[in-house]
Amino acid sequence: MLVRLLVLSVAMLPLIASAEIYKWKDKDGVTRYSDVPPPSNIKQESIRGKKVPKPTGQAPLTPVEGDISSALNRAKTPETKTPEKSKEAKENGLNQEDAAKKRAQDAEAKKAADQQKQAELKLKQENCAAARKNLITYTTGGRVSRINENGEREYLGDDDLNNGKNDAQRDVDAYCD
Repeated sequence: MLVRLLVLSVAMLPLIASAEIYKWKDKDGVTRYSDVPPPSNIKQESIRGKKVPKPTGQAPLTPVEGDISSALNRAKTPETKTPEKSKEAKENGLNQEDAAKKRAQDAEAKKAADQQKQAELKLKQENCAAARKNLITYTTGGRVSRINENGEREYLGDDDLNNGKNDAQRDVDAYCD
């Protein structure tokens, strides 16, 4: 029994050892690799399933931009030169921190605009549904009533039904695509 348990645990070891590996760039532009995901505000890339060569300690023969082995070697060696400004920062004459703040503000403004558009779309859909419901009420026939200011029920006449039908059709045309 103990031997079976030992064999089973040895067989399960590779499954436990295969962890997800994340790749991202930190605020200094250095590429980082970890089995722990970075903070949620940082763009990350999962490299699970990609073959990552083991570093040999030597520089690659032909470094190619985007090559994982050269990225690993760059990540291991500390940068001695000062960080360069990003393209956007160069164009605007801002340093990286100011450019990052500007991008964050732009992203927040875009998010707020998107939320406002979503709210307007939702309101338009609700208005469309109400207008269609009113149109169905006025076109199906039968006795339609409403409550007046005194709290009494009054039934609509033919003129009121036609006016209500025309108003409902106008609302459907305005709110529904």
